[in-house]
Amino acid sequence: MAVWDPFDEIRRLEEEIDSVFNEFWRTGGGRRRALPTSAKRKEKGEIAPYEEAIIWAPAVDVIDREKEIVVKADLPGVDKKDVKIKIDPETISISGEIKKEKKEENETYYREERVYGSFSRVIPLPAEVDPEKAEAKFENGVLEITAPKVKPAKKVKEITLK
Repeated sequence: MAVWDPFDEIRRLEEEIDSVFNEFWRTGGGRRRALPTSAKRKEKGEIAPYEEAIIWAPAVDVIDREKEIVVKADLPGVDKKDVKIKIDPETISISGEIKKEKKEENETYYREERVYGSFSRVIPLPAEVDPEKAEAKFENGVLEITAPKVKPAKKVKEITLK
């Protein structure tokens, strides 16, 4: 007969929590496509498509060049018409809808699944940009937004006493 040790259970929970946080920081937060504790289930094909869609967010790279900021977002399977971009001097927001259809046939079964869901990602920019001059292009599932940097207005003003 095995003796139950509550500390073994606490250690197991601690390891699982550490795994979640490690995966979160390793992937840059929103890049995860499934929770780390679900990775084994996903590999075995046990993750339902709706579980993957609910937590999906695009992977994003932010490139700080001398005169511009470039943001690249991976949007595989997303149609250009389903993407919305909003930009202000300090952030870029990318949102849209993902629609996936998957069919599998085997001699013993037939499976057809559809996934529909929305995603949203707000990216803080390392420098202020001019939203009016920003441009975006979408090719082969990669969104690229380029915005020229602006010199920030002086926010400190000296006032002389009269």
